[in-house]
Amino acid sequence: MYEKHEAASLVKALRPFHVWALGVGIVLVGEYMGWNFTVAKGGVLGSLLAMLVAGAMYVMISLCASELGSATKLAGGPYDWARLFIGPGAAASVGLAVYMEYIALEAADSIVVAFIAQSIFPQLQVFPVTLLVIALLTFINYRGVVAALTLNFFLTMIAFIAIVVFFFGTAFGTVNIHPEYLFQGALPNGMIGLFAALQFGPWFYLGIEGAAMCAEECKHPSRAVPLGQQAGMITLLIGAAMTLYLCSVLIPAGILGVSVYPLFEAAQNSGVFIFIALLGLGTFLTCVASANGCVCDSSRSWFALSRDNYVSSWFSAVHPRYNTPYRAVIFTMPVAIGFAFSGFLDQVITFSIISGLLCYVLIPFSLVRFRKLFPETTSKVRPFVSPLQPYIAYFAIVIAITILSTLFWGYKYNLIFAFVFYGIAYFYFSHRHRSYTAENNWAEMGWPLPKGPAGSLAIKTEVVGIGDE
Repeated sequence: MYEKHEAASLVKALRPFHVWALGVGIVLVGEYMGWNFTVAKGGVLGSLLAMLVAGAMYVMISLCASELGSATKLAGGPYDWARLFIGPGAAASVGLAVYMEYIALEAADSIVVAFIAQSIFPQLQVFPVTLLVIALLTFINYRGVVAALTLNFFLTMIAFIAIVVFFFGTAFGTVNIHPEYLFQGALPNGMIGLFAALQFGPWFYLGIEGAAMCAEECKHPSRAVPLGQQAGMITLLIGAAMTLYLCSVLIPAGILGVSVYPLFEAAQNSGVFIFIALLGLGTFLTCVASANGCVCDSSRSWFALSRDNYVSSWFSAVHPRYNTPYRAVIFTMPVAIGFAFSGFLDQVITFSIISGLLCYVLIPFSLVRFRKLFPETTSKVRPFVSPLQPYIAYFAIVIAITILSTLFWGYKYNLIFAFVFYGIAYFYFSHRHRSYTAENNWAEMGWPLPKGPAGSLAIKTEVVGIGDE
């Protein structure tokens, strides 16, 4: 017998700019650090290919997520889509993958913030600063999602403006660039390097699908989710292109491939104080914004898992004053601390990428299933209809699997562990929920019954908190 938690309801207060801030705030850190590992693998050309291939995949994923998020309007995002349109095993796997993706990313961001703080104040220790960052962001998200994402909006805007100012300053001749760097480090490892560079390509955009996870807390999700999601993707594509150009003409490829803070280092090489100050501040703020957004998204994923009894229903409580899933928020803290001090930074980043790629297989597959179950294009069922479907969904799956395969070079043990972990989750929850035969309450969602035998698909008793209010 499954029990529905009595307090599983979130407040609707978010607008499109909050959705934009959540998606871009999480991801923009990928422009400030980590993406340059693509240069170490495949040079400047390899990095360009990785950026374009991953960018194409994320545009497709973003379109799929916009359609699914605006239609379902649920806090669980990819988890809820898999639950509704695939089944309990896939739902549990993708819910855990989303959770691990953002928790690992939060840990990586917090570590970088701690190192930045130590570089400014050498007397500081990395461990307590990392702990402080995680605890502070947990507290902010505990107090309210509007405050947390409003903070993200301002931090993200400052960080993005810093990149734009630096780019145009360089374009107008304020900085002496070195075009020869583009050719010297174009393809150091041959064609094999191009393929190897793909494994870190997702870092340019990792987590943008999380913009749809606040749908249940949006005032008008059918408008806010697609608008915020697509605006966020456009922002990241522009940011990634500017970042690759700036760093490639200011840092030799051999140094760029191992840089901890490539944009900040590029600013230092420019010799212009205002750019150094802006990009130093931008690096710090984008790491904070990313970690803050990760707390928000990971807690919503855990909240959704709890609300549907995949994990203890105790976590699905909503704070009576702040209207946040406060227990799920608090639970992110010890898990993030565990990731932060469990291994090397690249290992943490890689596990986040692997978890994300699993989601990028199941998100478009959820859309394919959704369209087969509900072919109607009415505004009630599908307020946003993404173009060229289901072809781009299938193409996104192919790209995600291709990138996933490249991780065998250097990170095969991470890949094997992830497959075992998520495979066990899939089969365990498929078995655990095999006799759970209640019907989805499609009528409560305002939808017609699905086509075919899926009309009586046994996944969930009741869908909670769906639709605009």
